[in-house]
Amino acid sequence: MQDRTLSVYEAADWGAKLSGAALVHKDPQGTLVIDGVLVETVQLVGQFSVLNCADGRARVVLTSFLRLVGGHSH
Repeated sequence: MQDRTLSVYEAADWGAKLSGAALVHKDPQGTLVIDGVLVETVQLVGQFSVLNCADGRARVVLTSFLRLVGGHSH
């Protein structure tokens, strides 16, 4: 699996500050994993995706970049 580095935002709002970056991939079952933590649900909020994770935290990323995760690279 190929990890992709995505920017993580403090909130799902345009103009929100970056809180860092995270490595995201899909495991063999197709489940999203961000920084080694399973993503339980994905909530779409405008142009953002809120990834609600098994550790109780939520990470906010841009949906357009999240769609690239698990895609084939050529």
